[in-house]
Amino acid sequence: MPAALSAVFAALVVLQGPAALRKSDLVRLLSGAMMSPLELAQLVRRNCLTFEPTDRDRNDLRLLGADASVLGAVDNCARRRAPRRPAATRARTTARPPAAAPPPAPPPPPQAVIQVQRVLDRVSADRSGFVLGGGQRGTAGAQLPRALVFEVRDSAGAVLSGQAVTFTGVNARIQPAVAPTDAAGQVHVGVTLGERVGSATVIASIGIVEKQVAFNVAAGPATQLVVVCGSAALSGGGHVVIRPDSSVVLRVSAQDGFANPTPLLGLRAAVADARIFRVSGVAQDSAAGTVTLKPDQPGTTSLAVIANGMRQYLTVTVPPRAAPGKVDCR
Repeated sequence: MPAALSAVFAALVVLQGPAALRKSDLVRLLSGAMMSPLELAQLVRRNCLTFEPTDRDRNDLRLLGADASVLGAVDNCARRRAPRRPAATRARTTARPPAAAPPPAPPPPPQAVIQVQRVLDRVSADRSGFVLGGGQRGTAGAQLPRALVFEVRDSAGAVLSGQAVTFTGVNARIQPAVAPTDAAGQVHVGVTLGERVGSATVIASIGIVEKQVAFNVAAGPATQLVVVCGSAALSGGGHVVIRPDSSVVLRVSAQDGFANPTPLLGLRAAVADARIFRVSGVAQDSAAGTVTLKPDQPGTTSLAVIANGMRQYLTVTVPPRAAPGKVDCR
């Protein structure tokens, strides 16, 4: 800006009184160099500004030559222009009457309880007993397919409900072990047979009255083969030593998962190397069987005993020199 115009503009700004300065006014005053920084700072303090200076505005003024006094006056004006926050007023709190206590909760409904009548003197030993489920047959460890039903009546033949009946099993488990009779005077329980082949018994007791019923327990399916050499039972991987000029007889049987004997089916034997020994005979009946082995030459090989769809492997050794007629089983 020409110096003459700057001087005129500066004079006009001074003469306009306390009117706030615009940013363009500051730019012209700084560019014209007609007012010293001190005078410009005093003018800013007196008139203040029409705008809120930003960081960019301050940087522009600094580039035009504004010193610390001018920038301080600008910041002071900005602080004066900042709106004051109204004083916080305390909200009037109106005292509220205390809330009424809630009414007490109603008591919980009574739990249903099975009332077991103990009118034991009315139970008739002649008219009470097992009415369904007795005499069933099953395998060891199996649950019987039909429930066992015990019925309680009085001497007049009327059914008695709510009578507690206790069940005890011999080679059997009963669930539940104690239960009340229903509206028909009956108790239904499940029976799981025990592990022993033969018979199982369930005893029902109510007061001095006791009744019992029997079941037949059969062996389950075969789960293992038992091979016996002499007096030794050979487990899987057993070892048999056959002396030259001798033979050995293996006794074979089958068992279920509870070691109960089961019928032996389809007994046979297979030798891995028939040059060392041979199977000279296989015999069996429904309960057990035998496998006879005859040595041929020294060596060691394996023997598979097969029955009931299972195999048991043994190791058989024929030593080169040994006392004839002696067999080792281990």
